[in-house]
Amino acid sequence: MARNPELAPVGKYIITFEIFGAEERSRFREEARLAKELCTQPQPNTTMVDLVKRGYFQGDDWYFYLFKRLAEGLVTKDILPDFSDGRVAFITFNYDRSLEQFLYESLCNSFTEVPESKIIQCLKNLKILHVYSQIAPLKWQDSEQGVDYRPGISEALLQKASANIKTIYERKESPEINEAIKLLSQAEQIFFLGFGFAPENMGVLRLPGVIPQVNCHVYGTALGLYETELKRISSSIKERFPFQISEYCVTIEAMDCLDLLRNYLD
Repeated sequence: MARNPELAPVGKYIITFEIFGAEERSRFREEARLAKELCTQPQPNTTMVDLVKRGYFQGDDWYFYLFKRLAEGLVTKDILPDFSDGRVAFITFNYDRSLEQFLYESLCNSFTEVPESKIIQCLKNLKILHVYSQIAPLKWQDSEQGVDYRPGISEALLQKASANIKTIYERKESPEINEAIKLLSQAEQIFFLGFGFAPENMGVLRLPGVIPQVNCHVYGTALGLYETELKRISSSIKERFPFQISEYCVTIEAMDCLDLLRNYLD
């Protein structure tokens, strides 16, 4: 898009179409487990390709693991997680709404006697920053401008939603980027999940320079990278820390998001 900015509207349109299509195919929690069972015990004459096309395929779910950790220790029927202290925040370059919707559905299903309004307020206290915006707020987030998860896809919806998103070539500074940088500069733990460590995205967030030099631990996934690439990324982040503590403070592993969280999330 940097070399052909006139193609940006087409690119955004395609991205939006793919995200809404992914919403139609995505499965959470109990639906995901059922989908996995259908994959391991498919019906006669049903191929794996058929299951993938129908949205039945579901791998390991780090969303579910993360939710369990966030709700850990809540044993009463009406006490929700408290996100108002700002100890947990998400910074994402993605345009989709899957994390927000997953947390909403999980809280509604886990705390059935809690009013929906209280669950919505709980989630509004949780900081989820979309660096380049998102296709649309969810209906439970904004009753007027919001769009349901898994909506019926239409030309009007695609045109409107695609206009909401920005690219790295359009947005170098924004309130979201500035807030993301501030959050990173104050963090005690940073998890890079599926980040990729592309130089352009690192630069937007002023990484690694913004990472605190003391009292901060950095973890990251590097699944699929060569050993030399993994070492280069790890070394570039370790340079931020004093030599004597860099090995202790930075862990970049060739594993997926779920394994990283299981191994290192306190």
